[in-house]
Amino acid sequence: MRFRGRQTQFYIDVAYGLAFSAGFGYLLFVGLDARVAAFQGGLVLGYFLRVWENMSVYERILEEEVAAEAEDAVAAEVEAQVPSEAADAVTEKVEEQVPEEIEERVEEQVPAEVEQRVESRVPEEVEAQVDGRLEERVQATVDERVRQEVDERIGDDADGDSDRNSGDTLDRDGTAETDG
Repeated sequence: MRFRGRQTQFYIDVAYGLAFSAGFGYLLFVGLDARVAAFQGGLVLGYFLRVWENMSVYERILEEEVAAEAEDAVAAEVEAQVPSEAADAVTEKVEEQVPEEIEERVEEQVPAEVEQRVESRVPEEVEAQVDGRLEERVQATVDERVRQEVDERIGDDADGDSDRNSGDTLDRDGTAETDG
């Protein structure tokens, strides 16, 4: 059988009470015996020491409970006071420091980032646009010159050599082919 807490204390107190009652009854009805009287004195002294130990344990438990309740009360009071004061203080500090820090950081970081992005993107985009436009212009110029040359050759052939090259035809590139 295993006892815990108050149950153990109860059985210890019962044992002390029974031993003290038996010893006191012996002294009262049988007669005075020095050994029984000494035993009774030891029981009384032991019981007083036990009560003293229990009182110190109870005091320690009571102090811990009082300290815990005081800590909870202080924490609740601090939570009631600090949030409003802290919110005001934080808002005030933020209003003072944030604009200055933002301006400093913007002045430091933005030019460098913009320059870096421009350096990395502009050459690629400009090259792509220039290549595309250049190809279009070259193709348009080549097409224009080919048409002009074809028109000139057709015009020259039609005026001067119409009798001699009556069976000649023009290729796609504008050169004359003969049929025979």
